[in-house]
Formats: sequence, C-alpha cells, structure tokens
Amino acid sequence: MNAMQESDGYDAVEWAAKLPGANGKVGMIGRSNPGLYAWYAAIAAPPHLAAIAPAVATADPLRIVPYIDMVFSPTIVPWLCLTQVRETMSDMSNLDVETAFNSLPVIASAEKSGCGRPKYWNDWFDHQKLDDYWRGLSIEARLNRVKVPVLGIGGWYDDARGTIRNYMGIDSLKTKPFQRLYMDAGAHKGIDYVNGSFGPQARVDSRMLQLRWFDHYLKGIDNGVDREPPVDIFITGDNKWRKEHEFPLARTRWTDFYIHSGGKANGGAGDGTLDTIPPKAEPADTFTYDPGKPTPYLIDARELELSLNEDYQKIHSTRSDLLTFTSAPFAREMEITGPMSATLWAASDARDTDWNVMLLDVYPDGRVMRIQDGVARARFREGFDKPKMLTPGTVYEYHIDMWYTGIVIPAGHRLRVTVASAAFPKYDRNLNTGGDNERESKFVSAHQRVLHDSQHASRIRLPVIPR
Repeated sequence: MNAMQESDGYDAVEWAAKLPGANGKVGMIGRSNPGLYAWYAAIAAPPHLAAIAPAVATADPLRIVPYIDMVFSPTIVPWLCLTQVRETMSDMSNLDVETAFNSLPVIASAEKSGCGRPKYWNDWFDHQKLDDYWRGLSIEARLNRVKVPVLGIGGWYDDARGTIRNYMGIDSLKTKPFQRLYMDAGAHKGIDYVNGSFGPQARVDSRMLQLRWFDHYLKGIDNGVDREPPVDIFITGDNKWRKEHEFPLARTRWTDFYIHSGGKANGGAGDGTLDTIPPKAEPADTFTYDPGKPTPYLIDARELELSLNEDYQKIHSTRSDLLTFTSAPFAREMEITGPMSATLWAASDARDTDWNVMLLDVYPDGRVMRIQDGVARARFREGFDKPKMLTPGTVYEYHIDMWYTGIVIPAGHRLRVTVASAAFPKYDRNLNTGGDNERESKFVSAHQRVLHDSQHASRIRLPVIPR
C-alpha cells in the first residue's frame, strides 16, 4: 500500500489509544470502503490496534472498484456523483447516468453525467493492468501483515467481494490471527435490496456482532467469541443460519457441470443443455457480439447494487447474442455453498474480447434468477499483469472466477449457465479492437465460438454440499 494509507491508519489508531479514558486498546470498524480502511490499518500494524470488524468491506480495487477483475465498471460513475459531488441521493435525480453509461469513450462518462471529472479519474485509466499502482493499493498481497483478530461481515449478494476473499487469504497462511466470518443473504446495502423473502431470522445486527467482538478483544470480557466455530453462514432456500468450522466447507463435493448443445444454444429457446457428463463430439456454438448493442446486465444505476438476483427470463427470450445451457429439473434439492469457477474454451475473430459467464436458477414458473456471474477479458488470460492480444480464430482456455454463493436449489428447479461477451453496464464494453477500451470510441463486432467437446470441456465447477 502507499505510504499515505499506511501512515493514516497507523496514526489514527495511535492517536485514539491516547485519548482520555482510553485503555490503550483500539478497534476499527467500517462499512464498504471504510471497511477497506480498517484492513489498511491492520496491515500497517500499529501497536495499539487490538481487533478489527469490517462489514461488506470492498476488495482490492482491481477486483471490484473501479475494476472488476481488471474490467472497468461504468457503474462507478453514479457512485462518484454521489460521493464526490452530491450530498444526498435525491440530488441524483438531476444526473443523466444512463446517457453516461451508454456513451463512448468511457473516460468521458463522468463529465457527461453532469458530475465533472475527479482528480484521480485519469489515474485509473493510466493503469489498465496490474502494475505497481494497483499493487500499492492491494490488501490481499499483504494479508500476512495482519496480526489482530478479524470479524468479517458480508452477504451472498454483496458486490464488495472483500469479506470472503480476505477470510480465505488469511486462512491460507501458516501463521494467522483468529477470524470470524458472517455471511447473510444481503446485498451491499442490506437484505431489503434482494429479491425474495428469507424470514426475520435472515437479518443480522452487525453492530451487535461488532460490539460483542470488541467487548472481548478490547475490554477482556469472556463472552465466548474466541471459542465458537469461526464461520456463520445463512443458507438461502433453507433460510437458516449454520455454523461451520471452515470455508470452503471440508465436506464439499466439487462437481463439474458441462455445457452441451447441437450447435444452436442461442437464447432461451436454444438446444443447450447442462449436466455432469463430460462432452464427446459436439459442434461448437457461435454468436456475434456487437459493442453497439451489448448484452445487458440488469441493474438500477441509482441503487448501485451490482450483484442482485434479478430475473433474466425476458433477456434470454429476446437475445441471440448469448448462449444458454440448462439442466433437467432436479429430482431432489441440491445445496451449492462456496466458491465457484468456470472453464471456457473459446475463439474469436477479434484481437481482444470479453467472456461473461452467469449461473442462474430456473424456476418452474419460468423465472430465471441470477445466482452469480464472472468475467474474463481475453487480453488478461495469462494474468492481469500480462496483457496479450488474441490471434484471431485461435482457441484459448479461460478460467473465470464466479465468486461465491450459499443456496439450496429446490427439487423441480433447473440450473442454467449463460455465455456472452458483455454484461453491460456492470462491465464496460470490450471494443474488440485490441486498443484502449476506455479512451477510444471505435469498435468492431466480434464473431465468437464456444467449444464443448472431448478436447475442450467447457464447464462450471460448483461446490455441492451433501444433504
């Protein structure tokens, strides 16, 4: 991290430790970006910091804000308007964020929305790969410096992503502080933004959790927080809390679901299927990605929630620029809890493009509810620090982080995997030229090919939990 962030957190803790009435033990909380600041302070390791308890803390900036796995998110524009220019959400009514989203070049979008351009705006676009600028802002690269107990609070539909990433990062260390992880059914701003009803037990009082944490680590009260199982997760579908001893769960059965088709998987009425049987000889699927009409991602720009369980039925029935692969109805319920990933074998006639994979729950009544999604920008297939253009027509293997979930799929429901080359405006449009996607306006259509055969087994890996 840079020197200013390190000294700010360090100095704030040491100042607080000397305030009148202080006992010399300091705790830090924070929600969203302030949660990230608590992590920065823990990495700086001031001697009087005793514990931290961040809630929905944002992840490394190349993971969620302003980039999502090194793909810029135009949804940062209304957030900038709200935090840098406007005082209340009601002031957003005068801002034309929809026009800003849809305009090119991306670098001009803040000004087009009516916000103006913040000082650090250009810095983001001067560093469009993992370099020393982003390494200097990384939490994950310095988790071995954290020596104090950590209480992390998040939600399955939270777009901040840092809570579990940091928990798993610390848990992988040989020497590590004690941690507790709480994951509820909420979004970034809470459970009221998530579709569905999970019962009153789904709500978690994060302030009470934090107070109990600090009662023990700051005041020395023996309340048992250091002896309880470290993981508390709310499983949607069951709509119950469950205590676990690790994450991912030790009893996980990592299960590959393979995509199949007869070469006509376009749209919701296509012939794409999904099952656990590896493919043999199958024709590839093709579609055209036009950056002028990108495949949509459902989002209310004024709510600023990027990971909700929205219904994609209409999009699947009206678009041919995405491929859908749907399982047979499940004979019995299936729990999916933990990290997910996708492996995609694909080719494009463009020099660069994107691959977007989404996992959805298909209801018997026709609803198609998003569970999670992930993205791979083709130029970063060998690493975020190693951009490399495509050789048009060449087949490459892509590994896509699909984030996490804790959900029970009921009997009679089906799973669906979609493949597209846009999920706009969550992710900015790849212009397919191999140029600067943020500073340029010229784009070309890309003709895409997704393979699923014995040599190219495209699939999604799910953490299935025995019931």
